[in-house]
Amino acid sequence: MLAKTLRFVSLLCAALALGLTLTHDLEIAGKHSLAGAEWLHVQHTFYGGFAIVGGIAEVLGLISTCVLLVLLRGQQTSFILTLLAALSFLGMLALLAFGNNPLNQQIATWTPETLPANWQQVRDAWDRFHVISSVLAALAFTVLLVDLLRQMPSSWQQKHGRRSASTQAQ
Repeated sequence: MLAKTLRFVSLLCAALALGLTLTHDLEIAGKHSLAGAEWLHVQHTFYGGFAIVGGIAEVLGLISTCVLLVLLRGQQTSFILTLLAALSFLGMLALLAFGNNPLNQQIATWTPETLPANWQQVRDAWDRFHVISSVLAALAFTVLLVDLLRQMPSSWQQKHGRRSASTQAQ
């Protein structure tokens, strides 16, 4: 039961992280059409909730996935898939700590009057960190989902069109 609960929590956290980072990615084209002051207003106005929910999802995802790793150490395929998810969560947190957070702190000090000449390069770096986070979140979500689907009981698979090897052999 603990493993099922941890799988659920890890998968939910990966889904939240993917949704949040993908939202940033989908905004890139529109935000690139904004002038500096408009872009800065968006940055200062809309991202507080993203950081709170995303941070919780990534930290809780890493913790739950690491605990799940301990429980799965005797199941090679599940362990490897879960390890990939844990490394993905760790990568997302590293990108936040060493990429987006330093940029966020820098951008928080800017005003329309103090917007530096290189603001577009900073914006583009901020976007790139989120794109990489999206890839990692998608990887975590995918491998956790694949492992969950592998765990589906064969009776469920038989009822829904997938027959087990023993049923096919009969």
